[in-house]
Amino acid sequence: MNMDHGYIGIPYSNIPTLDDSLPYDYFYSNEYDYLTIQEVQLLLILSDSRISYSFSGLRKKTSLHQHKLTKAIRRLQERSFLSKNENGSYELTDNGSVYTRELLQELVNKKAVSPTKMPSVSLVKKLRTIPPLEKRKIATLLEKRWFNNYRFLYRREIGDFTELCWEDNEKNQCHVYINLEGKIQIECSSLKQKLNETQFITKWVSEEIQSNTDVEVLIDEEEEHTKIPYN
Repeated sequence: MNMDHGYIGIPYSNIPTLDDSLPYDYFYSNEYDYLTIQEVQLLLILSDSRISYSFSGLRKKTSLHQHKLTKAIRRLQERSFLSKNENGSYELTDNGSVYTRELLQELVNKKAVSPTKMPSVSLVKKLRTIPPLEKRKIATLLEKRWFNNYRFLYRREIGDFTELCWEDNEKNQCHVYINLEGKIQIECSSLKQKLNETQFITKWVSEEIQSNTDVEVLIDEEEEHTKIPYN
């Protein structure tokens, strides 16, 4: 696998980018024994084996044109590194997870990647469903929906919790964590504290659940300024 061409240093992201001096079609050959930069981007984004990204989420994270993203996804599927799940989102296969761990270690050794700069956590809100609503039901109601200027990115399973994530154009994120008892925790992380954003998503989540089910949603008034322990 030829990973020596096409990388440039990036101070801020852990996703490799194309060197602008390379020819437009440098990596696009019918015969090659290495991954393209676009394919490496997808593998790194999906490097957590518990995570699944929607197509629009991958497009937002990579900033790739739809045609290039589709092509990269297809080639990774042909290599059995990537699969499309029942919800229509993309995730690594077992082969893809093993390969990506080795690839990531190689990139770290070559100093081709660096840690992503993440916004700081600003506010946390807690909700409860009465009676308790099944975790999968809540996640299905919210997954892939857009709100305000936030676009859905991914779904991830963390132990007994399901995490859903949205991101705006300024890289601010909102995370919704759902547990088995139907309890929901909403965390907004941003470069600046955005009380209105937190209140908006809390109201949106509550209304989405109540309008599509027979349960009641209670919102805790307490707001926290610390990161939740299970993220």
